Amino acid sequence: MSRRKKNGKREVVWRGVSVAEGAAAGRVLRVHGGAREQVFRATLGAQEARREVRRFRAAVRLARRQLRSLKRRAEQRLGAEHAYIFEAHLLMLEDRKLLDEIEEYILSEHSNAEWAVKVAGDRLLSIYAEIKDDYLRERSSDVEDVLGRLLVALGGGEAEPRGLTEDAILVADELLPSAAAELDFTHVRAIASDAGGWTSHTAIIARALGIPAVVGLRELYRQARTGDEITVDGLSGEVILHPSRETVARVQAEARRSRPRAAEAAGDEGSAAHAPLRTADGVEIVLRANVELPAEFGGVARYGARGVGLYRTEFLFSQRDGRLPTEEEQFDAYSRVAALAGEDGAKVRLFDLGGDKPGANLQEAERNPALGLRAIRYCLSREEVLRTQARAVLRAAARGRLDLLLPMISDVKDVRRARRIVEEERERLVAEGQEAGPVRIGAMIEVPAAVLVADKLAREVDFFNLGTNDLVQYLLAVDRSNDSVADWFRSLHPAVLQSIERALSAARAAGIPSLVCGEMAAAPAYATVLVGLGARDLSMTPAAIPRVRRVLAEVEAGFAESVARECLECATADDAEEVVRVRLGGRWPQLFPPKSLPAPKSGGYNSEEVEHASPTAP
Repeated sequence: MSRRKKNGKREVVWRGVSVAEGAAAGRVLRVHGGAREQVFRATLGAQEARREVRRFRAAVRLARRQLRSLKRRAEQRLGAEHAYIFEAHLLMLEDRKLLDEIEEYILSEHSNAEWAVKVAGDRLLSIYAEIKDDYLRERSSDVEDVLGRLLVALGGGEAEPRGLTEDAILVADELLPSAAAELDFTHVRAIASDAGGWTSHTAIIARALGIPAVVGLRELYRQARTGDEITVDGLSGEVILHPSRETVARVQAEARRSRPRAAEAAGDEGSAAHAPLRTADGVEIVLRANVELPAEFGGVARYGARGVGLYRTEFLFSQRDGRLPTEEEQFDAYSRVAALAGEDGAKVRLFDLGGDKPGANLQEAERNPALGLRAIRYCLSREEVLRTQARAVLRAAARGRLDLLLPMISDVKDVRRARRIVEEERERLVAEGQEAGPVRIGAMIEVPAAVLVADKLAREVDFFNLGTNDLVQYLLAVDRSNDSVADWFRSLHPAVLQSIERALSAARAAGIPSLVCGEMAAAPAYATVLVGLGARDLSMTPAAIPRVRRVLAEVEAGFAESVARECLECATADDAEEVVRVRLGGRWPQLFPPKSLPAPKSGGYNSEEVEHASPTAP
């Protein structure tokens, strides 16, 4: 029930996406994420416009100096592996296409530099706003950050580093990398942000620092004020503004419990975290890592992942401002991933590029890019893209175990054609005297058509990867990035569960391995259901592995199967979620927030309202 504090304020509860485990209680420090200031247009004469170009060039030089300084600061505070963020920003400030476009606008429109930056930036951000891919969409924050820095530099300013109090909990609309680098994180206890996801900079920074973080909180930033009391629970995804004394005590107790759990999870190679995982009745479960960003690589060994179940290669593309990486650049990246994965290997997904991705060099934008020329369709229509990537993977496979994964498969014909191209490139490499390692070909099962012909696909490929994020999206016709329809994104919808079971059964009948690599695998309760449906191989963000391991080590596969069977009989997602809550909540109450959470004020969200909207909950 709701409790009123002595100062008359009631607890306000938000539920978001947990991206870094742990818990903390403290006081709000609102941090402006770095969004651009308001800009006005001024009309200049021809001679003034030429001077304005020179002023713009000077601002670019200043912004570069500031970024180099931030890069050094980030290396000291966050580690050298996180400097790539600022390398990407520096590359943007060296992109002649962008800079020439701004200068041309100044000269042709006789505009001030600030307005020209805004026009060019708005055009670029409008492209990112339409992207359906979570990771690439979130990269718009990089563009915002660079444009904001240019505007500050045009004003001759430079942000001052900010110190923090000992119990600071950062609350931001979005914590951009430059803002993070300018902060002293010595006393930061947690981070909470309105925007972000598993691959956002906020999540990367929090996991690197080992502090709890919850993102996707919508209007928390608007309602919170610096100095307000606040608690953050990075396990349940719960954030409470104006917490009662009882709530603070509960969260502080959880913080004390989470510290030894985190230390155990990140133990050395000989710890239990790296031992084979078996359910309570002896069924072996393999936990692998989904990775894309270099910042995530360290978690593969730290959390005991059995290799890499999904390596998303779009980062290589977005790193280069839309330029396709060369064969050598890809070879170097894949060789690094092969070394990282070790004998357990890594599954390298073909570029998921197309009409909804910037830099795809299509003649015109697509009206419905999620259903357009993307993923395997794009790669087959641009064979040079597929051939270059296939060559790089084959060469890297000579140095370590790698598999090649075909995304968005809906037709056996596409598998056959892609396999033929890969084999042709293998023959060319051998003819050139280069090494080409063995590579298995797998299919992503993430569209309804693939589920319906799963038995036929299983005879054409060497393994299945089930991408539950897109599978839910396409089965239920729900854009998983659209908050307006978040209530309809239901991972336990009967159609989703039946589709997963059908795909796993088809793989089993064909005698090929199958792996589930969507966000369902990263939630302990959902992972239990997946095991009950027959999944024995799960892949997730490395930081999620410890909590999934803890639950699956205590559950019997037979019990999980009974839960899954009961869910399959349900008529609605609500019914299935209640089955999971009742059957699992009695054994692991920490997986589920209590139903008696206080009713939130406007802008807050309680667990009953958004529990099913978060792909990582429960």
